[in-house]
Amino acid sequence: MIYLDANFLVFCFFDQSQKGENSRLLLQQIVKGKEAVTSALALDEAMWAVVKSGRKAELRQFVEGIYAIPNLEIKEVNSEIPLLALNFIEGFGLKPRDAFHAAVMESFAITEIVSDDSDFDRAKGIKRIKL
Repeated sequence: MIYLDANFLVFCFFDQSQKGENSRLLLQQIVKGKEAVTSALALDEAMWAVVKSGRKAELRQFVEGIYAIPNLEIKEVNSEIPLLALNFIEGFGLKPRDAFHAAVMESFAITEIVSDDSDFDRAKGIKRIKL
């Protein structure tokens, strides 16, 4: 099972570069049965990126498209995640948002993240799948 970072979602739907193509290839694997997880926090982050890029009119289609992806589960961010996130901030120097993603991963025993963010490379126990 893999965790999908917000930038994967944005690249998948909007990017025409090689990163977008790589994201869409992985999305095909997910649709065909590869199990994937993301979180409500990642959706918040992705939604902000879409709005900030001037694509607010496409926001509903983007979010509904994510919810329609077969084999993708969207997890809630529970009240214990901030406490777990502290370990990633203090231990690996992650920024709070990235630490939250890492904490969600830890809480569901997920060790791989699909992300363009190299900061995850510092976190022990997390393998980053580059885009």
